[in-house]
Amino acid sequence: MAKQPSLIVRFFKLLGSLLNGVRLLVVNLLFFLVLGGLLVLFSDSDTIPLESGSALVLRLDGVLVEQKQELDPFEMLTADQDAPKEILLSDVLFAIEQAAKDDRISGLVLRPGDLVAGLTKLDDIGQALADFKGSGKPIIMQAGWLDQKNYYLASFADEIQLNPGGMVTIEGLGIYRLYYKEALDKLKIHTHLFRVGKYKSFAESFTETGMSDPAREANQELLTDLWQRFTGVIVDNRGIDPEVLNRDLNELAQALESVQGDFAQLALRSGLVDKLYTDVQMRDDLLSRFGHSTVEPNQPKMVGLTTYLTRVKPVLTDKSTAPIGVIVAKGTILNGEQPSGSIGGVSTARLIREARLNDQIKAVVLRIDSGGGSAFASEQIRQELLALQQAGKPVVASMGSVAASGGYWIAANADRIYAQPNTITGSIGIISLITTFEDAADALGIGMDGVGTKEMAGLSVLRPLPDSFKTILQMNMNKGYREFIQLVADARGMSPEAVDEVAQGRIWSGQSAKALGLVDQLGDLDDAIASAAELANVDHPEYRIVAPELTPEQQLLQTLMGQAQSWLPQPQSNALSRLGRRLLAPLTQQLQLDDPQHLYLLCLECQATL
Repeated sequence: MAKQPSLIVRFFKLLGSLLNGVRLLVVNLLFFLVLGGLLVLFSDSDTIPLESGSALVLRLDGVLVEQKQELDPFEMLTADQDAPKEILLSDVLFAIEQAAKDDRISGLVLRPGDLVAGLTKLDDIGQALADFKGSGKPIIMQAGWLDQKNYYLASFADEIQLNPGGMVTIEGLGIYRLYYKEALDKLKIHTHLFRVGKYKSFAESFTETGMSDPAREANQELLTDLWQRFTGVIVDNRGIDPEVLNRDLNELAQALESVQGDFAQLALRSGLVDKLYTDVQMRDDLLSRFGHSTVEPNQPKMVGLTTYLTRVKPVLTDKSTAPIGVIVAKGTILNGEQPSGSIGGVSTARLIREARLNDQIKAVVLRIDSGGGSAFASEQIRQELLALQQAGKPVVASMGSVAASGGYWIAANADRIYAQPNTITGSIGIISLITTFEDAADALGIGMDGVGTKEMAGLSVLRPLPDSFKTILQMNMNKGYREFIQLVADARGMSPEAVDEVAQGRIWSGQSAKALGLVDQLGDLDDAIASAAELANVDHPEYRIVAPELTPEQQLLQTLMGQAQSWLPQPQSNALSRLGRRLLAPLTQQLQLDDPQHLYLLCLECQATL
């Protein structure tokens, strides 16, 4: 009888192993069936020729990113289908560049999508479109409705066609945030804010009922700076009166009255568009320009972005000997290991260390697109960059849409800092935010009590914060701010007093940051790569992306799944879900933060600008 339990245990272990083996067998069979089907599908699709004289159709519907978030291949098909998809900026730029010199491509057709992009990314695409026009091939924008981001790109087109029932909306730039203080008060939730820098307004959503005067002053100056450049490009491209882009609501109402309330006619009369065409007329125009497809009857000869990339972009490119390493730091800076497309104190530092230990890499460009995050993780990354420089390898920081707060912390010690005119940077300050629920718990009849050997053992979000703890935390904050100021002063050759004048958590455009001495040059990623090559005495600025390596199987599967998304149904993000994401954005970001000392180099308002 004593052996019975062990026999039963062994039986169930054997049964479990058998069931697990069957499960793995079924999963693997399904995997290879799906993979085989995709291979057959794409093999067949690759046999379809790219017709000579085709138009490349560019519809940017999603979030433009420097680096895609890492997803399990099956998660690509099962993830939140209501969230906007990511579009790799380099893919868009590569496709436009290739199309300019591809004899099979006769022109470029732009179509508006639900585009989420920082101003610098719009600049990058705009420059690519301007270069494309040098090929002599036409660019046509065909739209039913144009918001200002899509219109910015449309302004580079040779001709803008708008549906007679459509409109062009130029909304302007704004920083508007939700404020939760009264709601938190009603819920008896306490937010304890500690900060250094009067412009450091990240936590105002939790502690104020509206925007503070310092934040209002700084934000308005930044937006005016960015808006002047944004509209200046459109005015130069279209040759229109700047006032057309700066009408207030009264002026818009008067202008609209002159055309009997017809937005499309107003756009035509104001010079915003060139022609009012119905969808039928737009299609006929494409047929006359590019001819009839022999593959798809009664359709113009066209090819979409994803399909075109499969024709011109190598799946695997060997750049293992390129002397310039590019490391992308995109997203909120968090602690520990973070997946590709994110910034982790440990994982990003490891990439920098790999570049330092790789003898073939002579210099590194750190491409930053981040509003910051954990102070501890930011310092981990900076320390690895210093070690890289001590190893004799130059570091060039290249700022994308945002490189602020922690994003500036990791850039400050670079041998050269490049920003684009519309980059949002600065935000040199530090904050700490702790939320406690003692009154909310008390209202629910929940209490916390106990004993401990030290007072700190009893610290909890369900108990009030002791005044002494608040004093200690503020002292630590002050020290962190002094270190930030001194770090920037030493790195930039400025006095601490001069840095403090432009710090205090204030954000600046890249153009203003250059004038203030916070960056060295205005330029894009290519300029930064060329600069790194110069510093390293490298003749040819070839570069490689330093990122976690994928196995050949993972690369193949990611490529196939990425192509599969182009023909799978793409659900449209609805207004309710977009509103929900906006309402929860500050709370979601706060939940992500994980600094061990609750110290953050973070600029939330930087993201609100985009």
